[in-house]
Amino acid sequence: MSGPLTAVLAQVEAGTPTLVEIARRTGLSEEVTRAAVDHLLRSGRLAADQVPIGCPPGGCGGCAVAATCSQPVMLSLSVRR
Repeated sequence: MSGPLTAVLAQVEAGTPTLVEIARRTGLSEEVTRAAVDHLLRSGRLAADQVPIGCPPGGCGGCAVAATCSQPVMLSLSVRR
């Protein structure tokens, strides 16, 4: 890998907390940063775990208001080795 993918992966490894901050630190647009993260997730280089914030332990599937919820889902990204 090279270019944006490597830069985004390095920031995730460094513990950069948000996509906005990753974009700022790499000089990439937020759109390119999101696309890079999506690609890295699909290719298995990153793992994403949901961080429940006021949500039921079972996630959205166990929530009575899942169909109408506008609660953003927080993800914790980690590099797969």
